[in-house]
Amino acid sequence: MDNRKKIAVDGRRSAKTRCSSHHALSSCIIILLSLLFCQNIAAQTNDSITRPRVGLVLSGGGAKGFAHIGVLKVIEEAGLPIDYIAGTSMGSIVGGLYAIGYSPEMMTHLVRKQNWNAIMSDAIPRKYISIDEKILDRHYLATFPFRNRKIEMESSIYDGAMVNLLLARLTSPAYKITNYSELSIPFLCVASDIETAEAYEMTRGNLQRSIRASMSIPFYFAPVEVDNRLLIDGGMRNNFPVSNLRDKGIDIIIGVDVQRNLRKKDDLNSLAKIMDQIIAMADIDANMKAQEDVDIHIKPNLSKYGMMDFNYYDTIIALGEQAALEYLPELKKLADSLKTIQDYTINRPEIKLVDSIFVAALKVKGVKTESVNFIKKSIGTHYPTKMAFNDIETSIMRIYATGYFKDIWYEMEPAAKGINLVIHCKEKEEETFSLAAHYDTDYGIGILVNATLKNIIRIPTRSTISADINIAEDPYFKLRFHSNISQKFRYGIDLSVISLFMNQYQNRTIINSYSVQDNKIDLFMEIMPNFKRQFRIGVVANYVHLRDNLVHNVESDNYDYISHAYFNYYIDNENSPTFASRGWKFNLNGKYIMPVIKLEDGSRMSHSFILKADINGSIAIGKKHSLKLGATAGTSLLAQEPPLSYQFFLGGQSHMNYFDNIISFDGLRFTQLYGDHITLAKISWQYNFYRNLYAIANINGGYISTDYDQWFNDNNFVIGCGITFGMNTMAGPIEVSLMGSNKYSGLFGFLNVGYWF
Repeated sequence: MDNRKKIAVDGRRSAKTRCSSHHALSSCIIILLSLLFCQNIAAQTNDSITRPRVGLVLSGGGAKGFAHIGVLKVIEEAGLPIDYIAGTSMGSIVGGLYAIGYSPEMMTHLVRKQNWNAIMSDAIPRKYISIDEKILDRHYLATFPFRNRKIEMESSIYDGAMVNLLLARLTSPAYKITNYSELSIPFLCVASDIETAEAYEMTRGNLQRSIRASMSIPFYFAPVEVDNRLLIDGGMRNNFPVSNLRDKGIDIIIGVDVQRNLRKKDDLNSLAKIMDQIIAMADIDANMKAQEDVDIHIKPNLSKYGMMDFNYYDTIIALGEQAALEYLPELKKLADSLKTIQDYTINRPEIKLVDSIFVAALKVKGVKTESVNFIKKSIGTHYPTKMAFNDIETSIMRIYATGYFKDIWYEMEPAAKGINLVIHCKEKEEETFSLAAHYDTDYGIGILVNATLKNIIRIPTRSTISADINIAEDPYFKLRFHSNISQKFRYGIDLSVISLFMNQYQNRTIINSYSVQDNKIDLFMEIMPNFKRQFRIGVVANYVHLRDNLVHNVESDNYDYISHAYFNYYIDNENSPTFASRGWKFNLNGKYIMPVIKLEDGSRMSHSFILKADINGSIAIGKKHSLKLGATAGTSLLAQEPPLSYQFFLGGQSHMNYFDNIISFDGLRFTQLYGDHITLAKISWQYNFYRNLYAIANINGGYISTDYDQWFNDNNFVIGCGITFGMNTMAGPIEVSLMGSNKYSGLFGFLNVGYWF
């Protein structure tokens, strides 16, 4: 084997170079096979002769690893047998699936049907998030656990829950196999032991967990514990495990190398590129040695693609196939040469992904007894039973979406009949500290600081205390205590102190300007029949300080004690909190304002009843377009008009949860108009023109009035329109709008950066 020659295949080579390389390979193969043939004859005392064994090594490289699928297509076309597979990171996924029995065509189909953006960002589909979490749909830039009375960093950006579910489903045909030599093709994968700084070879155990460990990109995905070792991406120590196959006695090794050469400093301008560079330079000497040790070195030209370019799967697969096709004649010659030594047939097991499986029992590992009971109740407690994989995955996503658990995954343990479904997970830290930032034209800049304490009573209640402080031009403080009686019933108390600055305009002239401070206590109970609906009743006590900024005197200030009982019915099944493409929201509010005593003169005001309903929906039209429809109606019933802070305010783009009576409207300044009676309609067209980039055209119109009799008077008609360009980012949406209306002369702009809170 010392005389073995390495032949490199590079998509950028010239035709002359390819011809000389091909000739060298043919000569190398003939010499190698002849030597091995003679050695076998000399060593055997009978007529049985064993052919040389062929191994396949698949390197890591993130999304670039899709190229392995294209190479496998060509290897199969050549009729070449593979006797052992070794893989790292994405190479472990493709290699593991091929070892199970998946064909390249099946893998291509599976790659195409996945939502890679959601998988790589742990984005649980919104329909699996509980309705209360949707209402409090805050998106913090960072959350830090309290450990040992210290604020610490999490070990990764993402937990990898969606990757866990994908691997569990794909490896399910081999759930009974714990020794990877028993797969249709023997298999090994490599991870890095973060404690010992050594490469760790995995040849047995839970297959999906081994693969998951091999692809745990540092800082991006959480490390994985396997065999009492804490493991991260194998690319950190051995991204091209050629030596592992040599140690197994493999004679001929084909290496598929999707690693890239080191980038220049000017090209290191993104997190993905820097992560790619770190992995490439982690053990560069060992990788170079491994490249020299393969017999056939296939290196697709993937210089234009990075490790996070998962949406370019078709192009990357094609580039892998293109690079391998340059070697097709030589691969066929190798296959024919092997047959002259010993005839063989390639038998692929039939892989059929079933929709359901018989579950004999349910087990939960890694959490406290109280959490075990909660998880079992969430999944179902009646066993044995037949369960659909979709139902298993849905249950796990719902459990994960509660925010109480991490590192959640499941395995199928063979049972006398069917399987035992084993759920593994860990409890998240009960004390957390979070930060968020936001800027928009109306509210200015805001920094949100949150502290949360979970399970303060007992775990099944999922009781929490949470405090928010918004440091902003319009600041607020909120303190919440929520506790679940069951999965469908909850009670709580919310305390808040909110400050808000509001202007009303006539054309471009400010005619009213108010500063409002609302101090509120809210006692409530909720019924949540499913993940889409919520019914809430409660009692609120308000102490409102309203200051007239135009008058500037103490006598103009109002101090009102106001109490009201309320109900709220809320439905939310939109697919996204930003730039939703399908789904609906419906919100019905009713408030009964009780007679109160006004501090200024001690007089009583009569009761009022306020009713407001709004509905907004998105209808997907193809993959890129969505039609968005909306309507709002509200009125104050009974004789006396409600206090100013309870009236409807119209204008701006606000989605902040300061007050539920502030209604956004394209073409009006923030809180520009107010009234007791309102009727609005809205229609928009949303176009997702490139990846996370959107364009939205809006038109809205309706009536707002302070007098019921003048509700639909022409003077109270308002119509506006606007166009918005937006982008979804990890830090939240970025939106730039231009709009105008009949109540505000000229056009004006609006800018929003970050999630609303």
